[in-house]
Amino acid sequence: MDPVGELTMASGGGAYVKHTVVAAFAILLFYLVAFRRQQILQYITPGQAGTTQDGERLFSEQELLAYDGKASELLYLVIMGQVYDVTKGVKHYGPGESYHMFIAHDATRSFVTGEFEQYSAELSDVSGLKDTELQQLLTWLEFYEKTYRYVGKLIGRYYDARGEETTYRRHVLERAASAKDAETDGRKYPSCNVEWKVEMGTRVWCTTRSGTGHERGWAGRPRKVTDVDDDARSVQFCACVPDEEADADPLYVPFPGCDETADSCIIPDQH
Repeated sequence: MDPVGELTMASGGGAYVKHTVVAAFAILLFYLVAFRRQQILQYITPGQAGTTQDGERLFSEQELLAYDGKASELLYLVIMGQVYDVTKGVKHYGPGESYHMFIAHDATRSFVTGEFEQYSAELSDVSGLKDTELQQLLTWLEFYEKTYRYVGKLIGRYYDARGEETTYRRHVLERAASAKDAETDGRKYPSCNVEWKVEMGTRVWCTTRSGTGHERGWAGRPRKVTDVDDDARSVQFCACVPDEEADADPLYVPFPGCDETADSCIIPDQH
């Protein structure tokens, strides 16, 4: 065999193999890029990865951490397992702001208790709240529904892995409903707003949306409800009484140490 011809054939065969390897690598790279792109789209596009049958986005607690305003600019808040995009409220919810503790995890209980300082997993548990306090949570839920964009559900205490509400959530809603019935049947005045902070104790105050959460033409003054027994006390302890009636009913009295004309009162914790 001609040595030159043999060399030429070997060179041609080597080139063929080389082109084949390059082509195979290019195809493999194409599919890897396409697969990665699909993963990214699933991660950033609501309704693609982890969804209910109706197309609602489902979040794990780990996935939700990507929306804390640090890993990205997005700020996602959770209340009773429902997730809302509160990015437009960055001045309240952004890193370092007063209500940033609510971001990227479920701290539902804090909407009533005012535990804003540090997050813990127990803050999603509202079983220790009074029925009327659970009713307040529904008012907060209505506020976020009207004000911010709903983006999905958090898998955990309130919704299961399929996005179905849990027995726990149904029980919370039933208790809140029972409080609303009690308010409709027997309350003379709407309840005060309530918050708690370790450094000051409990604060009660009145606005034009206190109690039911619906707008009315007066705010009222916070008054201690005195005609209660142990069972009724869980229904109402502070009422917003209209100015013209604030001193008319002896069952509704100013809180100790609070000016009778004040619309906000601090009630120090009793030890």
